Parts: sequence; C-alpha cells; structure tokens
Amino acid sequence: TFPELSYKQFVFSNVLRIGMGYLFLINVLLILWKASDVMQIFFDFIALQFIQHLDNVAFSLAKMSMLSASMKAATTRRYFRTEFKRSNPGQSGKSFFFVVIYLLNLSGLLGGMIYVSMKQANGDYQCKSITAKFREDIWRNALVVSSGGYEERTLMYSYFNGEYVQDGNMHDGRPIYIERRKFDGTEFDTTLPSKNLLNTTVKIPAKFQYCSSIRAWVFMHDNIRKSRRDCSSRPECSDCPWLLRSEETEVYDIEEVKGPWQVWQGVIEATDVRISCNECDENADCNLNGVCQKDGTCECFDDVEGVTFFGLHCEVILEDKCRTIVGERYNESYSVLYLPWAPGQLYETYNRPAFTYDSGSGEPGLDSADMSATLIFSGGR
Repeated sequence: TFPELSYKQFVFSNVLRIGMGYLFLINVLLILWKASDVMQIFFDFIALQFIQHLDNVAFSLAKMSMLSASMKAATTRRYFRTEFKRSNPGQSGKSFFFVVIYLLNLSGLLGGMIYVSMKQANGDYQCKSITAKFREDIWRNALVVSSGGYEERTLMYSYFNGEYVQDGNMHDGRPIYIERRKFDGTEFDTTLPSKNLLNTTVKIPAKFQYCSSIRAWVFMHDNIRKSRRDCSSRPECSDCPWLLRSEETEVYDIEEVKGPWQVWQGVIEATDVRISCNECDENADCNLNGVCQKDGTCECFDDVEGVTFFGLHCEVILEDKCRTIVGERYNESYSVLYLPWAPGQLYETYNRPAFTYDSGSGEPGLDSADMSATLIFSGGR
C-alpha cells in the first residue's frame, strides 16, 4: 500500500515510541526519588507532561501550515490518515509476546515499589543522625522514676542537647532517634548494674519519636513523668508520655517539622527546638574544616597550623594557644584534659574539650584543700 515505506522503518518507529515510554517511567522514578515534598512532585509531573507533548504540538502546528510548506507536506501524507486493521488477541503468536512484555513491565514496577516501600519502612530514606538543640527551659519539680518510686529533681532541657541516632526501630511509620552519650557519641550502656562493673547506675537515654495518637513528633524519656495523677504519663495508659511535642504534623522527616514546640514545665509552655541532620554531602557541610566521607560523616582536620577541629560538622575550633586558659580572679590556669586510656586524645563533652585545674596555679580554695576541678560544657549557651 505504501511502497516508499519499509517494514524496518515501521518497527524502528515503534521501538522509538516504546523507548520514550521507558524514558518517561525513568523520569517519574527520578522525580519521586529526588523530590522533597508533594507540591514539588506535582509541579515536576506537570513539566514532564508538557515536555512529553511538545512533539505533538509541533506536529499539529506543521499540519496547520504554521512552520513551513515542506513540513506541512510531510505531516499530511496519506499514511498519517490511514487506519490499520487491528488484530484480535489469539490470532497470532505476537499477542503472546506483547502479554509477556506487559507482565515483565508490571513485575518490574511492582518489584521497584516493594523495594522502595521496604526501605522506607526501615527508615533508610530518613536522616540517620540528628542534632537537637533545646532552649534553656527549666522544670523545677520534674518527676524522675527511682527505685523508691518518684523523686523530684530540677530538669534542664539543655542537658539533652546533642546527637540522636536511629536505633533501627520504627514507631507509627517513622524512625525512633535515641540519645547518644555526650563525651564520646556512643550508645548508653543500659545493662543491669550487676552486669556492668564499671558503672553503678543505669542511664536511660532520651528519644524522639512520632506519635500518631496526637499527630506530632515528641521528645520523651522513659524515666521522667509529668504527673503522679496523669494516666497519660504512664506507659500502660499511653504510648506517648511526651515532655516536648511539635505542632500537629504528618511529615516523615523530623528536621522538616515547622513551627514552635510545646514543653512541659509543670504546665505547658511554648518553646523552640532546632533539629538538623548530621549527614554531609560536600566538604562545605563540614565548614571546610574537614572532609565529608562517603558514609555522610565529617572527618575533622587535626592540628592544622596549630588548630584542631571538633564537632559533627567540625564547627568547634581549638587553637593551640587556647589549650591552657587563665581565670580572671586569681590568674589560675586550666589545661585541656586528656583521656587516661587514650594518650593524646582529648576528653570532650558536647563535642567541646574539657579543662582541668593545674594544681598550684593560684586558686586558694583548690590549692589549700589539695583538690582538683574540671571545667566542662553543660550543653547550654
């Protein structure tokens, strides 16, 4: 019917159309992978649909003599207007081939969706490590669980500043972030005292988690209660005995929580919590004071021109001339404290060096009593 056309050209044109379909699917997956919010996905899909139909727009304009006479002649040839007879399923072996291709595409898409869903359920797409900075709010009569029941203590929320890391568990579809120790960034030892010969007290870490019952991200501690009378403060009555809670939200990434938080200080007060992801993508995320590693952590420079850098983003600077500091009253001196079991390694709290008193340097109270003192950062401003 069309001697100027060959079967190879027909096959090639259809292969190109199939290729365009696969490229469209790849673009869709890239959009879903890189997008950070729903509106961004929506606008990217609109742009992708527009680009995909540009060739159809050009074809229509050519048929309307809007481009050139030669393009109009090319787009109005009779084989563009001819309807070909469509074969019914089962009339040829080609139908089986198309069914197989369809099933392979369906299996690939479903497999990809299952893979992504499982990684999302494991928290792989959320930040693994975060830093939380609380305001210097104080709860004077915090109820702390002890062996004898409840004990009232003064709670300074800034003491909980520092690093929180995913522990691999999920709650209401979001990861749980567990507090790390302040002097070395490792996990708290929660073993029983009888099994822990180095420590006589078990320290329970605080944590961040999402609670669907109140639709908010919360900060909580298993050994701190809001009230003796409030049932929601007991785990058997509630899975969310919060000490701080965000505004109502459904975001999956805790660092994307917007707006003020609420803090319990005997009554509910407004506060702010700054949460940032500790993972780096480039050296600039390490403040150019270290190198961003492949695992997303910063390796800080050590002793570069008399300067040593600390912190999860190498943001703390210690100059050699500041390894000894002098008091304002007695001109007494304090020097950086080193770990006794790791020669040359500084003792840190909240990623800042600690200083110990130099005996005999002039502080009468310490010298006369033959005592020592240590200056450490407590997490506040």
